[in-house]
Amino acid sequence: MGVIIFPAIEFFNGPELVSDCLKCCAEDSDDATSKVIYSGAILEVCMRKLVFYPELVGFIEEEKDKFPTVRVQYAYNSPPKLIMLDEDGQLKETIRVDNWKREHILHFLKEKVKPSSEI
Repeated sequence: MGVIIFPAIEFFNGPELVSDCLKCCAEDSDDATSKVIYSGAILEVCMRKLVFYPELVGFIEEEKDKFPTVRVQYAYNSPPKLIMLDEDGQLKETIRVDNWKREHILHFLKEKVKPSSEI
């Protein structure tokens, strides 16, 4: 299972720190994991904690319907995560999305989840 990390450059305050941080990053475009496409996903969140994640609320309320193969599942005390599913509906990868912005979620799902017409 791979780990997906979006660059968090906006959280750094200096070019030296950014440069140091990016030393271990590698472009994943040629990596085999970048070519993995999932059949669907579950966005698992705790309904009580949703108030602390306005970006997730915005995605669920305004963007989720663009992804028919993605469903929202509420689980008590669960940190926000995407559970990526294979063609049999089995878990393939779990990705924490606590600090993701709405546009990160949209970009990730557009690249990693098959549109419903391809299923």
